[in-house]
Amino acid sequence: MEKTVLLIATLDTKEEEAFFLKRCIESHGIRVLVMDTGILSPPNGKPDISQDEVAKSGGTSLKEAVATGDKRECTEVMCRGAEHIAMELYDQDRIQGVIGIGGAQGTEIACSAMRALPTGVPRLMASTVANGLHNFGFYVGTKDLTIMHTVADMQGLNFLTKRILENSAGAICGMVQSFDKQAMKPEGIPIAMSMLGTTTPGALHAKKILEDHGYEVVAFHQNGTGGIAMEDMILEGAFRGVLDINLHEIGDRYVRGLHGAIREGRLTAAGAMGLPQVIAPGSGNYTVQGAPETMSDDMKGRKHFNYNPHLTLVRLAADELKEVGKEIAEKLNKAKGPVKVFIPLKGFSFPDREGLHHWEPEGNQILIDALKQNLTSSIPLVELNAHINDPEFIDPVVEEFMSMMEAHKAID
Repeated sequence: MEKTVLLIATLDTKEEEAFFLKRCIESHGIRVLVMDTGILSPPNGKPDISQDEVAKSGGTSLKEAVATGDKRECTEVMCRGAEHIAMELYDQDRIQGVIGIGGAQGTEIACSAMRALPTGVPRLMASTVANGLHNFGFYVGTKDLTIMHTVADMQGLNFLTKRILENSAGAICGMVQSFDKQAMKPEGIPIAMSMLGTTTPGALHAKKILEDHGYEVVAFHQNGTGGIAMEDMILEGAFRGVLDINLHEIGDRYVRGLHGAIREGRLTAAGAMGLPQVIAPGSGNYTVQGAPETMSDDMKGRKHFNYNPHLTLVRLAADELKEVGKEIAEKLNKAKGPVKVFIPLKGFSFPDREGLHHWEPEGNQILIDALKQNLTSSIPLVELNAHINDPEFIDPVVEEFMSMMEAHKAID
């Protein structure tokens, strides 16, 4: 089947560059549909999807949107329209990938459409704003979206912009040529597992046991985005169960640490979907802060561990631990499926072990007590006299998880 790429650009400012990129992609034997998301003057050339069609799909006419005089409102209309059209084209198998070019506004609109597509779909954004100190994480979100820095502004064709656009065309064509919509199928029983560097030994031990028993494990790094990406894929129906043994993003979001969940919703999807989930508070008792010289006096006064030159792991305070335990319990109480909680009494992460930097059993107990006090009696909580990375903890956790999966399978 001939492959097709959706090219998204604001043709009021990027028409010459967009149609050059279209020719580059077509030279690789890939068809192109051009979507115009500009809000100013109409283009000289003819796009496959006009700016009026995009605006209408976004809920209003382009004329009405422009008449508001509100650029933000116009951008949001075009974002909604681009999202709806991209999803419709993908669901109808009319496109197999997406590429966009633009500055701040063009990147916002094109990336919005790209984020609407399922994980695994080829997508690439050639952007002028993927540089320097600019925060472009919100463009990527939780999806496998590639951003290429254009180096120069996309204002006409020259020896540099042509090279960047040719490279962009080669990149998206390479992705699309090998893309098979049906290929993202698990070979075993698909499950999601949370982990972080401080719980890696335990997580890898769990992963091996599960894979030996026919499970296919997708591990999500709890760095602020990883857990939310896991939640998104759970809601997409990608997994049959969740081994959630690292809850770091919950506590770190509460104190606004560097690895706090990027939005609400952590620890909610499995419960909403009724999936079996086994929970442990891995890394839930510290926050990730920057280099020591950047930390507040409060953080410097707590137990901390310099993880690398740029990141410092700092123990949460008693009141913070209490709130984290309460939040975990309240989220689990809403679960529609089977849940079981396991507590490692000898530490929640590798520096949280007797004799190491974070060891503070009194603090851990505050989180444990908050969990017990707020968790509904229908959810079992098991305390094990072991560290989270020890086989003595992981083995019974995984055994119980597999039992829950089997019982759930029998019900289904």
